[in-house]
Parts: sequence; structure tokens; C-alpha cells
Amino acid sequence: MSVKNGSRVSLPLRLWFGAEVFFGIAAILSITIAPEETGSNFAWTIKPTVTAAILGAFYASVAPIFVLAVFARRWEMVRVIIWPAIVFTSVELAATWIHWDKFRLDSGSFMLWYMSYLLPPPIFFALFCYQIRMQQRLAALEPMGKAVRYSLLALGLVFTAEGFYTFFRPDHITANHAFEITALTARAAAGWIVALGLMMVSMAWEGAYERARVGSPFLILPLPMILVQMLRFSDEVDWSHPRLIVMFLLFSACCLFGLLIAKGNWRNSLS
Repeated sequence: MSVKNGSRVSLPLRLWFGAEVFFGIAAILSITIAPEETGSNFAWTIKPTVTAAILGAFYASVAPIFVLAVFARRWEMVRVIIWPAIVFTSVELAATWIHWDKFRLDSGSFMLWYMSYLLPPPIFFALFCYQIRMQQRLAALEPMGKAVRYSLLALGLVFTAEGFYTFFRPDHITANHAFEITALTARAAAGWIVALGLMMVSMAWEGAYERARVGSPFLILPLPMILVQMLRFSDEVDWSHPRLIVMFLLFSACCLFGLLIAKGNWRNSLS
């Protein structure tokens, strides 16, 4: 299992990253590209369309990290992904069970959705346990400074807390937001906010730029992708709503951290 300066990504984990790429592509082809057609091409019908488009923005934002993970050689450089993925998929699975009656249960789209959240938690956890047994101590090549780590941790905890609060209290945003949103869509979106927060917490825990870099596209892309998707259906958005200002400030900070982490020697993260 060992490679120079670290432990090898096992074949089962690499193959599962490939499966996640497949799930991501399927979601992008449906909800990201054609959010107005969720009644026929997604697990449930999402209204208004802008909320489907925003969920689609998250799928497009996360896809690159699994593509990168497929080609990364060292476990230490993809470890940052694992726990955010476990918690995120568990949250989405819980949202599915809570709102079971809202899904098109007899559709292939639902089965794809369900499998994409039912399988990952136990598989990722089992593969994490396996990799942990094989990992070696590895010194940081590009250590983060304390200011960056603590700031990243603080922002990650804000996102995580907001995501979990919204999941347990969806009326927190369904009752007053810049666009209409249902409890199911709010909980699905909350899972993505939790994932972003835990990704930043995981990066701060690793404390090295080269170990966080594979996850950096997920921090960079939500801001521009959400903005593009909202502009596509701008007539459904109250652009003067104060929640939008807070949302864009938080996602801007997330994007800046992502850009900071992404710059540097990618060879340290992939070779």
C-alpha cells in the first residue's frame, strides 16, 4: 500500500470515486442543465425552478473534486473528502426518508437518487477504515499558517451550523427567503451547506495546502454557479432580499479560501 511520501489510494476507493463521478454526471445532465424539467427527469418535481437550478449548481460544483480524486495517487491527498461525503449523503438520505411521499417512487430517476445516497455512507466509511489501517505518518509539504487554519475552521463551522439548523428547522428559510422554497428542497440544500462546512473543517484539520487542494474546486465554484443559475430564472428571485446579501458574502469568503488553497503545486496533491 505504501508509495513514496504517503499511502496509496486503494483500488476499491478509486473505483468508488469513479461511481461518484457517474452519479454527479447524471445529476448535472438533469437538474443542472434542465432544472425546469424535474417533473420528468429528476427524483421529485421541484418548484419554483430556481430552487432546482440552485441544487444543480451544487452538483456541478462538487463534480470536479471526484474527478481529481480518481487520478490522485496518495490517500493523504483525498482524505479531506471522505467525512464531508459521509455526512452529506447521510443528510440527503434522511431528507429522502422524511419526505418519502414527495418522490416519484416508480421512476428510474428516483432509484438513481436513492442509490446515490443509500450506498455512499457505509461504503465510504468502510473504505475510510481500511485506508486508515494502511496510512503512514506524513509531514506537511505546504503547511497552513494558524490564521488560515483558524479562519477556515470558523467559516466551516458557520456553514455546518447553518446547514444543520436549516435541516432540522426548514421553516427557518421556507417562511422568509429571496425565493419560494419547499421543506424538502430546503433540507436537500441544507445537506450541501453542511458538506461545504465540513469540507472546510476537514481542510483546517489536515492543516496542509497539498492535502486540501483536491477539495478546493468545491469551495470556488458554488458562488459563480449559483449566481449563473439564479440569473437564468431571475424573475423568480427577490434580488432585494437581505438573505441574498448574507448568502453571497458567505459564499464569497468560501470562494476566496478555495482560490487560496488551489494556488500552488498541484503535483504535490496528485502525484
